[in-house]
Amino acid sequence: MTRRRLAAAVVLGAALYAGALYLVFTADLGEPRALIAMVTVAGLIFTVTGTVAAVRRPDNRTGVQMLTVGLLWSIGALQMANASLPFTLGYVFGGVAFVAFAHLILSYPTGRLRHGDEWIVWAVLALVTVGPLAVSLVDPSPIPGCDDCPESAFLIADRPRLAQAAGVALALTAAALSAFVFVRLVRRYRAATPPLRRVIGPVYLFTLAALVGLVASSLVATVDAEAGYVLEFASLAFLALMPVAFLAGILRTRLARAGIADLVIALGDGSPLRDAVADALGDPSLDLAYWSDQRQAWVDEEGQTLREPIARGANTATFVEHGGKRVAALLHDRSLTDQRELVDAVAATASLAFEKERLQAELRAQYLFLQTIINTAPSLLSVVDTEGRIRNFNRAVEVASGIDDRNRIEGRYFWEIFIDPDEREEMIQRFRDAAPDYPPSEYENVFTDARGNERVIAWKTAPLVDQNGDVVRIIAGGIDITDRKRREVELQRQWNFASTVADTIPSFIVVTDHEAVVVQHGANRAFCDAFGRTLEELEGSSFLELVARDDEFAALMAIAGAANGVPQAERESRWLTRDGRERTVAWTATPILDQWGVPRVLLSGADVTERKRQEAEIRASRSRIVAATDAARRRLERNLHDGAQQRLAALSLSLRLAEAKLLVDAEQAGEILVAARTELAEALEELRELARGLHPNVLTDRGLGPALEALVLRSPIPVEVDVPDERFPPAIEAAAYYVAAEALANVAKYADATFAQVHVVEDEEEAAIVVEVVDDGIGGADPGRGSGLEGLEDRVETLDGTFTVESPPGGGTRVRATIPTGPRPLPLGAGSEDRTGEGR
Repeated sequence: MTRRRLAAAVVLGAALYAGALYLVFTADLGEPRALIAMVTVAGLIFTVTGTVAAVRRPDNRTGVQMLTVGLLWSIGALQMANASLPFTLGYVFGGVAFVAFAHLILSYPTGRLRHGDEWIVWAVLALVTVGPLAVSLVDPSPIPGCDDCPESAFLIADRPRLAQAAGVALALTAAALSAFVFVRLVRRYRAATPPLRRVIGPVYLFTLAALVGLVASSLVATVDAEAGYVLEFASLAFLALMPVAFLAGILRTRLARAGIADLVIALGDGSPLRDAVADALGDPSLDLAYWSDQRQAWVDEEGQTLREPIARGANTATFVEHGGKRVAALLHDRSLTDQRELVDAVAATASLAFEKERLQAELRAQYLFLQTIINTAPSLLSVVDTEGRIRNFNRAVEVASGIDDRNRIEGRYFWEIFIDPDEREEMIQRFRDAAPDYPPSEYENVFTDARGNERVIAWKTAPLVDQNGDVVRIIAGGIDITDRKRREVELQRQWNFASTVADTIPSFIVVTDHEAVVVQHGANRAFCDAFGRTLEELEGSSFLELVARDDEFAALMAIAGAANGVPQAERESRWLTRDGRERTVAWTATPILDQWGVPRVLLSGADVTERKRQEAEIRASRSRIVAATDAARRRLERNLHDGAQQRLAALSLSLRLAEAKLLVDAEQAGEILVAARTELAEALEELRELARGLHPNVLTDRGLGPALEALVLRSPIPVEVDVPDERFPPAIEAAAYYVAAEALANVAKYADATFAQVHVVEDEEEAAIVVEVVDDGIGGADPGRGSGLEGLEDRVETLDGTFTVESPPGGGTRVRATIPTGPRPLPLGAGSEDRTGEGR
């Protein structure tokens, strides 16, 4: 509420209560006068107290709510009027102040209602308005015992019994609602923290006493007006004391501030800081947190890191500063928020103590931090005196010694724990020779721990001197390298094994560093043999010197990627032999660790030069097959056009001519038909020759042997044929037939031979047939000169076969084709007759 509105409310309250007091002192209503006067006094107390609270704590709604209760309570003074209408209005609406009162008590001390309290306020509103209104409609004198009071202005009919029933119902409803509020307030008090109980306790006490009295007076008044009057008067007295309890709370805060001197005395007497502050604030649940500049975090008094001290649960945080720097935080009860002056005064008074405690907490935190590091570190750390006895040590020393009992280590000589008996004399002598300076030293020793396990420790020692420079302690730090030594041995064994394996495999292996420099023993035997290098030549040289210039950059990027831990996909590069020849290698680059754990790059590859050559030959063979097919198609077209097609065209013309002559000159027509028949026979013969050149029917119907016998009948020189009787797969028979046909054609055209032989042999071990054509001609045949043999080679290789030609000049020619047969074919007749029938 703004100051202007507060001033307006105060002026309004002064006017209202001036009128109310006037009515109290001028009215003559008998006993009710004293009761109504008490109501007026209680309302005036609420108004004054609410005004003071609103001025002192403008951020808290409680003061405004108390002022509202006081202003509304002034309405009840209208019951002192002698006129009927003001009297009745005062009776009906005089209880509206209880609505504001219910809101005040349920929301105290925060000024905000909790969940579920709203309906209680609405229930009170209905009770204090509907109930009195109902009574005023049927009772001409609604106030019991007030014979001088004016008659109700709202009276409809004088019904005494109905009026009594309405009064009883009003009293019972008020009793039930008051009982519910009573239970609710008791539960809140029991659930409150001690500081909050001290604030709400007096207020709840007077409120609950007033509620009990008002309910009791309502019930008793229905049967005994005098007794009800007494109880109601006492209840209003308790109600009037509730604002006084609130003022007592304000006064209690000021008195508590006066007790800060006790806090100073307690801190001076050495009382624990937390206990002294808790007593000053009256909050036993108080916690403290200290700010650590080093860790930039909150810590407790033991130096343990805490979460950010934010408001949580029933507590909230107040931060303490010293010299403009944050030093601590008070985690106190939320009820102390309304006593901010007290909390701030306590924080300011104890700020120096907080700074001292913060520094101590930070030192404890540093000590705990160092202690944790030392005890959790895997390294051994021990402190030895100048006699060689162990005075302090960390957990790693216990683990390495194999002794779990700390007392069995402390005070014993260092060499009794970590040096085997046969080496102790030497160690003792070395220790004595180092006196008195005990210079830093490093050494490794192997010993057997208390559990019988062999361990290897790498030690480093350094002297610890006092202010005079005298050595008082020796710090001995060590690392248990037992596992590392075992791994080194195992890695060396594995490396030797891998080197042996690498020298026996045919793949190329090269090991480089991240700059592509070949390391010692960085290549296997297969690489050295293939590229004509020695291990001595390769060691320290750049691998890129062995790569063709155009492929150097790609190889360097692959090695760099593997050196960064990324395995590289397979790629192909040209590697150079000693004599400068290029070999195509498919290789990968993989990151590895050598036997010492140093990162290396493993280059592993295989020579694919021959495969690449074969792939090129296959591509060329496919091109030749396509070209041969196109040439055969064109030759077929030309033969059909120049031969059979011309004869058939002439035959068609002759038939039309014969048709024209048939009726005119039958004899001439007959001659034309005879000539046409002859032409037709020649055309059929030409077509047979063409078909025979494409694929002979005898090969399909009867097999390879009969087809070759029919082939040699047309040869101009004698040919001897040796063919097995079995049938082979059609593709195999066709390839063998065309090898023999093309070879015999070349013999007839170029060999100038007098004799030839055709041999077909089945090689069961190789699962292939071998076709050989041999002549006694002049030799010198070359498949690359377009003799047709190149096409045969392509045909055979498409069946995964091999084709060779031996033709020395003057020594005849031998054509040999090996064709895989695959699975054995069906016996002759198991399907050939059906195929023959279908072909015909």
